[in-house]
Amino acid sequence: MTLSVADSAPQRPAGRRRSLAPGLGALPLRRLRWRGAATVAVLLLAWEGASRTGLLPAASMPPASQVLSAWAAFAADAAFWTAVGYTLSSALTGLGLVVLVAVPLALAIGLSRAVRESTWFIIEFLKPIPPVAMIPLGLLLWGPSETMKLALIAFGALWPFLTQMVYGIGQVDHVALDMARSYRLRGWLTASRVVVPGLLPFAATGLRVSASIALVVSVVTELIGGAAGLGREIVIAQSAGNLPGMYALILTTGVLGLLINGAFAAAERPLLFWHPSQRKDTQA
Repeated sequence: MTLSVADSAPQRPAGRRRSLAPGLGALPLRRLRWRGAATVAVLLLAWEGASRTGLLPAASMPPASQVLSAWAAFAADAAFWTAVGYTLSSALTGLGLVVLVAVPLALAIGLSRAVRESTWFIIEFLKPIPPVAMIPLGLLLWGPSETMKLALIAFGALWPFLTQMVYGIGQVDHVALDMARSYRLRGWLTASRVVVPGLLPFAATGLRVSASIALVVSVVTELIGGAAGLGREIVIAQSAGNLPGMYALILTTGVLGLLINGAFAAAERPLLFWHPSQRKDTQA
């Protein structure tokens, strides 16, 4: 299993959001949710029919009904929720480490040309390295432990958030910065009153992307490194020949990703209520 973190080009969340297709941005959010749910139902029915009729090999792709039954059985088992807790807590803890490291580093890079020039090479060197390639090193240093997971999660999820933060600082109003310098405001006052409001939309987007990557890296380290969590449970189910259970666990990781993304999107609305991307008439 491989993991690719494509974050070299910073995303641009500021301004009006582009819709996924012509006219999609005009659709009410409730209608989009219903259509999304209908699409999932159609895909599940197609999966069920293809597996039952032999279009898909039932030996390796059990019917969707069996997978959903396996998920229902897991939901009644406390061990399943313990594994979910391990994966989710590791992802969120690693994301917290990313914030602690990236915020001061981004402020230093964005506000100081000397720091930016001295750190450019090492950042551009480390960014393309996929976290999965660091798993052997993590196992050598810490073994299949929580420390190994957190280190790899922080390494993989750092770059989107850091890149967006630095890009956001670059978009801060330079007139306001010059005025702050002319009034000789201290560094922390300049950062809190001028820099932070301008970079918040970029930071929110970077944090949401990093949260998804943190979940992916958490599951991958459990799959390959053997740390406790959903990834290890997937390997155990596959080794035991419990394919419905394996697919149920895989679907669980997808559901967790949707919940995390939805939670961060919901948090953005009150935090960035003033930004054009969050106004009702410009929502996509």
